[in-house]
Amino acid sequence: MDGKKKIDFKKLGEGLSEKARSGIETAKDSAVKAKNAVSASAESFVQSIDQTGDGKFGLDDIAEIKRQFQEKQRQAKLKRDLNALNPIFKHNLTDGDFLLSKMVRIRQIDKKHASNQICAGSIGHETLVKDVRIVTIYTDRASEWGLQFYPDINQEFYFVSPVDPNLYIAIDEFFDYLRMARIGELQRIAQDLGATFFKVTIKEKKKTLHKKSESAETSGSFLAKEKGLLSASIKGEHSTTSDELTEGEIAAQSSFEGHSPIRPKLVYYRNEPQINSLIEMRLGENVLTQQHLSLKCARSSGITEKTAASIDAAFKTLNCTGNTTFTSEAQNETRQVFEYDIVF
Repeated sequence: MDGKKKIDFKKLGEGLSEKARSGIETAKDSAVKAKNAVSASAESFVQSIDQTGDGKFGLDDIAEIKRQFQEKQRQAKLKRDLNALNPIFKHNLTDGDFLLSKMVRIRQIDKKHASNQICAGSIGHETLVKDVRIVTIYTDRASEWGLQFYPDINQEFYFVSPVDPNLYIAIDEFFDYLRMARIGELQRIAQDLGATFFKVTIKEKKKTLHKKSESAETSGSFLAKEKGLLSASIKGEHSTTSDELTEGEIAAQSSFEGHSPIRPKLVYYRNEPQINSLIEMRLGENVLTQQHLSLKCARSSGITEKTAASIDAAFKTLNCTGNTTFTSEAQNETRQVFEYDIVF
């Protein structure tokens, strides 16, 4: 036809090598597998977006996907709010991993917590201020915490008692309360040991500067018109410091009839070696008639200057600083001693 030869595909195929025919078959298999994979992928995709299970993708499926996306957003926001607001619920108090902070704050629930649904039913929340963890207790839910507050719940900031984890003492009265409580315990110790008299005097250590002048004689020879000896007096001065106790004030004293000793129950002074030694001597065979002890107040206050400084830093951040600082009170405590006199 028009001088052109007609291609005989049958003969052409017969003339192909075995290797060529194998390649064609492999290509056919690959094409089929690719087609099946595309079909399977398309089917899987339809199944993934088919939210209603009718085998099709329509408006109902779009609505369901939108709903799921919004729910994920809502859950993410709740998680962010939970981490930011840190609400505390009543059931948290009995959780094994919940630990009440040493410092608490009593106040009405603020607007931020009251308006967020994540805090509905909460009895307080916790915050971290300058590395100080503070648990805020809502005023109208304070009774649910099972705590005691001294002198009442009308203060704002409280710190835990060094001897009772359920007692929180108002920051402004913390050291005054401890002073009275320890003096009261010293009186009970005297009574239980059968004393006839006891006295507690509060004294304070103050550094005193001592200046001392010294002079030394020195002599030497020198050449002049006439030879002679020169004697000179060299004067010097040096200073030393020492801790001395102030005159002090009598904080408590009483007289008793006296009786046979019984072992006192120690609270603030359970780890005080001098008090424990006094008790053992009084209860032992040796007859003890009187004793004088000097007890450092800082040993039984349960708070360090470092902790006090952290509290003051938190107060400064919260704009709650007063006329005196917790640090200065703690420093006073390190300087004070109880002079304890007891007669049997």
